[in-house]
Amino acid sequence: MHALPEFTEDQSQINRDLVQLLAARIEQQGPMRFSEYMHRCLYEPGLGYYVNGLSKIGVDGDFITAPEMSGDFARCVANQCQEVLALSGGDILEFGGGTGRLAIDVLQALELAGALPDRYFLLDVSGDLQHAQQQLIAAELPVHLADRVQWVGNFVQDFSGVVLANELFDAFPVDQFTVQEGVAHVRSVDWNGSEFVYSSAADANVAAYVSAVEKNISQRLPDGYVSEFCSVLHPWWQSLSDSLICGAVLVCDYGCDRASYYTHARSSGTLRCFFRHGVHDNALICQGIQDITADVDFTALAEAATSCGFDLEGYNTLAQFMLSLGALDRHNDAVQKMDEVDRYKATGKLKQLLLPEEMGERFMVAGFSKNIVPALRGFSTGDLSRLL
Repeated sequence: MHALPEFTEDQSQINRDLVQLLAARIEQQGPMRFSEYMHRCLYEPGLGYYVNGLSKIGVDGDFITAPEMSGDFARCVANQCQEVLALSGGDILEFGGGTGRLAIDVLQALELAGALPDRYFLLDVSGDLQHAQQQLIAAELPVHLADRVQWVGNFVQDFSGVVLANELFDAFPVDQFTVQEGVAHVRSVDWNGSEFVYSSAADANVAAYVSAVEKNISQRLPDGYVSEFCSVLHPWWQSLSDSLICGAVLVCDYGCDRASYYTHARSSGTLRCFFRHGVHDNALICQGIQDITADVDFTALAEAATSCGFDLEGYNTLAQFMLSLGALDRHNDAVQKMDEVDRYKATGKLKQLLLPEEMGERFMVAGFSKNIVPALRGFSTGDLSRLL
């Protein structure tokens, strides 16, 4: 791992305070499961990565999301929303709204199409990101569009319309396991007095889960294998199902199907950390000032959704999803009106979204529905649902 950039004074203070808090918890109660450790590193009030006020998204943060990269992504999402809203009516609810860029671009595209939702709800646990969203939306949207945006703190009851979850599930805390003598053990985080270290212990529930995964993928995982799984998918989908009358859910995230997730080539798992646009795999450092994330097991995601009353409508690469929704045709029309410099920049941004070695095949999109039969054109060609 390359040397990390030096911390700022604010980052150092947050890191020290969170380390002290986590260490005290372990000293008092013993090792904590990795899911608890990850949750507290990301969401500990005032100190966790997503709630401590430090820059996160964009050139001054640690990573860049698809909406920040290009408006092409939002225009495709808007096209898909338009098809659903024509059937369900109602609103849009976006989980984890980032800087607010996706909301802005989707609303502008839907206005041009004459298909505005009644309201655009934003739900984000990060107070500083909510503030950033409010500032950007007030600055860039005309009043008649900005007035449609509402911030909520929980699932919207009696909701009809479209739910957007862009890079949401990769931030869900995961449990880790390691295989020892043919049996999966749960992985925890311990404190040795000076640093955090991993420990492992037998756990019947984790062993049963991994055994079921091995049966599902028709292969045994070797000793020393380390990976992760998310145990909070079902509660999230159940809460959404309880609040949703009818509509569709669009999920976009980096990940893959289960058989591709748990392979011998991924013997160290998919967990990784982002700090100032650098990537490494040590989650036991930089507490509170680095993002911790893992790939999404879209098979587990689909199982959780369908068990809570949703129908799987499609599963595709980001590239195929966008191409099915006319991204290339729109781009070709748009660049004809640009000068050479702007044309080059716009084409480069679109390539980052579509090329396989960039985001095109590393990011996947899944569509779900409840109580409607939507026309989801984003999955009309190349649907990969058979893999889930």
